[in-house]
Amino acid sequence: MSLSRLALTPLRLRGPLLAKPLAAASSMVSGYRFAGSNTAPGLSGKPMGEHALHFKIERYFAAAMLPLFPAAYFVHGPVMDALLIAAIALHTHWGIVAVINDYARPIVIGETAARMAIPAAYVLSILLLVGLLHFNINDVGLTRAFEMFFSL
Repeated sequence: MSLSRLALTPLRLRGPLLAKPLAAASSMVSGYRFAGSNTAPGLSGKPMGEHALHFKIERYFAAAMLPLFPAAYFVHGPVMDALLIAAIALHTHWGIVAVINDYARPIVIGETAARMAIPAAYVLSILLLVGLLHFNINDVGLTRAFEMFFSL
């Protein structure tokens, strides 16, 4: 039996609807059972912590940003600029903090630098937000600037 056939065997439909073997195979990932969308792996029925909720909110927010960028190209004004600035600043902040949590551990960069990394991320995010708001208020606005840039 080929490797691809062996790998696809649990994915075959058996019976009139989705069969139990398929459902059982999809609920098992690397030996962990996912009992629901709000439960931790291996602990069926127990709610996930705050980090899981934050992760889910980040993913919904990122998906909501997808139609925001094309809409910002066609709709100009202070409200769209403010929405775009808030989305960019928050998404960038979450990304920077995630990178710091993953790579700026004390064993990697030292104890002092690890303690200073998260406050530095907040300072950087606040500077980004202030800079974008300053550009929005004292210049043509973010959406008009993108339109002018892409019209070159």
